[in-house]
Amino acid sequence: MKKFFGNFFIFIIVLLVSLAAVPWNNLSQWGITVSVLTDYEMYIKGGIGVFALIISLIYLFIANSEYKEYGYVNKITSRVAFIPLYIYAIGIMIFGGLINYYIYIDSASTTNLLILAFFGIITINLIVYGYIFIKHFREETNGKRIAYYILLFEIAALASAMTYWFFTYKLNNYSSIGTYYMILIAGAGILLYFIHLIACSSNSRKNQEIEEMEEEINDLTKTNKKHRPNKHKKTLQKDVVTKNNKKTMIVSNQQTIVSSEGNIDPTNLIYEDVAVDPEFTKTIASDNKPNSIEYYIEKPKMFKSLDPTFDELVAHVREMPDVVTKLDDDRITFYVDRKPFLVLMNLGNYYRMVFKYDLEKGIRLIIKYPTISKNKSTREELWFKANNYGDIPKDIIYQIVKYSYDNVNA
Repeated sequence: MKKFFGNFFIFIIVLLVSLAAVPWNNLSQWGITVSVLTDYEMYIKGGIGVFALIISLIYLFIANSEYKEYGYVNKITSRVAFIPLYIYAIGIMIFGGLINYYIYIDSASTTNLLILAFFGIITINLIVYGYIFIKHFREETNGKRIAYYILLFEIAALASAMTYWFFTYKLNNYSSIGTYYMILIAGAGILLYFIHLIACSSNSRKNQEIEEMEEEINDLTKTNKKHRPNKHKKTLQKDVVTKNNKKTMIVSNQQTIVSSEGNIDPTNLIYEDVAVDPEFTKTIASDNKPNSIEYYIEKPKMFKSLDPTFDELVAHVREMPDVVTKLDDDRITFYVDRKPFLVLMNLGNYYRMVFKYDLEKGIRLIIKYPTISKNKSTREELWFKANNYGDIPKDIIYQIVKYSYDNVNA
């Protein structure tokens, strides 16, 4: 439902802003006889800006709330928080550029030419750098996201004020200006929006296989939310959360973590009822009784000496700047800026890593190392799983950790 309303608001804003970018000095030439639109043109266009501001502000609060609760922001929420003010700033700058074009035609001077060039350069820069702005707008923390929004609001407000000033005090004979073909601006804006929807739909189909692969692992961030302490329960400790007889703890970098898991033989999982973390596997021992000749055959040794060991790897990750460590009964989760990038589980003679990684690089790892596989994660994010039996080189382990750390916001 939120996605539907988000796309609906974006469509309405695109339609209104496309119309706002067109001069309304002579609506009768397009078969429109509502004179009130011409009489109150600037007020109506200002009202469109206020509407864009309200919608974007509402979704900004939603985006910050999502980031606070889950550690990430949904794409549609981020878009609706950013796009309304962004395209309004572009639309009003286009309208201001048209006004200054007619001012320059009426009175050609270097000053008027420079003003016209200013409007053109700002409009082009807003369009060109829009993708970068919206990408960072989604990935930043709440404080930085608010700072981006304030900057965007200032640009939209400044563009509106300048356009209104030139319209009111510098433009002459507005009603007699020829604007018959200017309606194409609105058509171009709506057409570009539909092209954008088609492109997004195409990308969605291309990523369908990725999304299906991501159905192996539960939503890490939402699970982290479930493990948070209830502020209204006085019986909970400050740093420890007790739930379902399990404990989670945020560990400072000054504290030492030493693992103490027993050895687990993966070749025996089908016979022994082993408690496996449901976040990272859906494998459940169907029976703990011998049911084949394999039970009586000596199993080959599958393990090598681990380098790095589990404790060495934990210590290495905790030495990275700004890393926060969350210790659970069965796993250790590492965060940067409240976003998880690595989860470690100690299974004694081997350990499991769940890490955020680039798809292409992750596929290369899967091809080269059979114990690495793709895991499900939150939407639009890529997570992989590695079981290290001692066969993954030390430099590859550290490379995975470093890349996951550097790309936690990717």
